[in-house]
Amino acid sequence: MLKIKENSYYLVALPRGEVLGWASRLQQEIAERYGIYEKPYPPVHLTLGILYPDNQADLDKAVALLNIILAKKKAFSIKVKGSSCFAPPFKSLNLSVESTPELESITREIYLRMKSNNIEANPMEDWDFHISLVNTIFARREWTVEEFYEACYLLEIMPLNLDCKITKLQLWSPRFPPLSVIATYRLI
Repeated sequence: MLKIKENSYYLVALPRGEVLGWASRLQQEIAERYGIYEKPYPPVHLTLGILYPDNQADLDKAVALLNIILAKKKAFSIKVKGSSCFAPPFKSLNLSVESTPELESITREIYLRMKSNNIEANPMEDWDFHISLVNTIFARREWTVEEFYEACYLLEIMPLNLDCKITKLQLWSPRFPPLSVIATYRLI
């Protein structure tokens, strides 16, 4: 199973409405069918940034920078357009999120602001925006390649065309369970 870099923190958008409903149901159905996760399931989210602060002072600085950046950000819409599957070693089933100027702008601004303050961050260039449903991170067991491709096929044939407005972001530590929320940001 994949391991998460120890000093990584994830800035995530929290879907609502029909996107959250569909994602949660699909995650539960797939996890139960293949016995991948135990409850609680990993929270449904859309990753917007990955930060790698070297120490607590850098983490505190990153939280403060995010407060400044996100204080003036407006809520934005996301569109789910079908599914995507990330092949082994990731073995990740996802809802595919359409890349938009808003998503690209916010990820770029976060990266550049962190970089200019000497905090390492993922540039998120060529990032496939997605909402992970089931993968090998936090899994009870790693599913087989056959199970993974079967689940990919089942997800691919579903006509998924969903949208929602993002009004809340959170900065998460990658430790789970329980979920460790470092900061919450409400968009205007």
